[in-house]
Amino acid sequence: MAFMKRRQRATSVSRGTTMKMSHRLRSHSAGPVWGLILGLFLMLVGIGFWIYAKSSQPGSRLDESLAMAAMLIGAFLAVYAGREIRHKHR
Repeated sequence: MAFMKRRQRATSVSRGTTMKMSHRLRSHSAGPVWGLILGLFLMLVGIGFWIYAKSSQPGSRLDESLAMAAMLIGAFLAVYAGREIRHKHR
């Protein structure tokens, strides 16, 4: 019985000192900032694909579709990340 009480005390002390890594981080806006950067990067990649598809003579439909998909995903990601950044500062 005494062994169980000592064990309970030891585990309660060790639980109190351990902390999750997410609780140690001070910046809560790091994720949305990276989302904003990735969204802008995807939009630039989409614009690059679009310019490449329009400048090439045969003009594959796949290139234009890929460019539009990259631009749309980038725009949605940038808007959502920007909304999250704005929402956290209120």
